[in-house]
Amino acid sequence: MMQEKNFQQEIASRRGVSHEPAVLFGIKDEEKIESFEKMLSELLRFSDTIPEALNKMVKAALACEFGNGILDGKKSDMMVKSISGSILADGELRRQALLVIDRFAKADELNA
Repeated sequence: MMQEKNFQQEIASRRGVSHEPAVLFGIKDEEKIESFEKMLSELLRFSDTIPEALNKMVKAALACEFGNGILDGKKSDMMVKSISGSILADGELRRQALLVIDRFAKADELNA
């Protein structure tokens, strides 16, 4: 047990992060995480293309973190597109996003 704690402290000190366990997308509030997961399970379908699913995931994350009002302007589409594009362009972020999408996506009613 002592070795495990020292190992975790060593990793944290190298990365400069706190000792708190990592949570989904850095959201620490459990209610927000539960709301985000619920939104994903309601929105995501296996028939969605990767960009469609990623846009839904980004919109859900923004709505949970900042409220639905953030998605109300014309500029919100540009913001979602920019964030989604950045995630797709980064291999590690893309991999993580696909894992989340796969976890929460539901079969379409016609394909169930």
